[in-house]
Amino acid sequence: MPTSRIRYTLNDAVGDPKSWAYTWEIADDVTFGSTCDFCGQDQQRLTYEVTRGEESLCICQRCVGRYPVTGIWDGELLDQATTRATIHGLTARQKQKTCQDAIKKIQAAAPDAPLSEVVVYFERNLQLSPQCAAALFTAMTALPEPLDPRIFEIQTRSKAHQDEFGALDDQGRTVVWPALSPQQHRRLASLGYAPGVHTARRARPANPRSRQSQFPIPRMSALCEPAALDVAQETTAKTES
Repeated sequence: MPTSRIRYTLNDAVGDPKSWAYTWEIADDVTFGSTCDFCGQDQQRLTYEVTRGEESLCICQRCVGRYPVTGIWDGELLDQATTRATIHGLTARQKQKTCQDAIKKIQAAAPDAPLSEVVVYFERNLQLSPQCAAALFTAMTALPEPLDPRIFEIQTRSKAHQDEFGALDDQGRTVVWPALSPQQHRRLASLGYAPGVHTARRARPANPRSRQSQFPIPRMSALCEPAALDVAQETTAKTES
């Protein structure tokens, strides 16, 4: 029997969402331990501070998209489209910075780990390939404090990246698996690529329209200058050549 989904509704004490205004402060909880003050949904990564007079609350991304919270920038009242576009841009910057900071910490904790190519790949794509994710998450175990790998986005949309994941050894697939979404889990499991599955993989038939329908891998545009990471000069030169 399918389980019923929990429906999160606006807390009665919140009142009219328009009476609240963004401060444009974003908290990025890399342990996914935050709770939304609007709807009560827990296990949140990103929360956004809103105020009403002397009151202050933190709300989740779902409530940001659902409720018309007021946006004021430099004293100017923004319309809802501009408010949400501003939030989107700030969110993208915050997520990029968090991932860059995490990579720096992993490099410092595991100086002997081969992460130079991982750094270059993330700076170019703002996402990780399955192979880069496996290398980074293996080195992540050296951190003194836990870090949730879900802060990183893993590329699995294309056939090439799906097969790259499948080509990882079982340990590599196991360390990457927790960072993937339920949709990614279902797709990769249907291909026999779930960790612990050792079935013979059959070549998938080529799509006759594939040459005409080459969709680029979605990537988040850099909205600010990326922070410099510790990449060996020789490795960078080799990669860019």
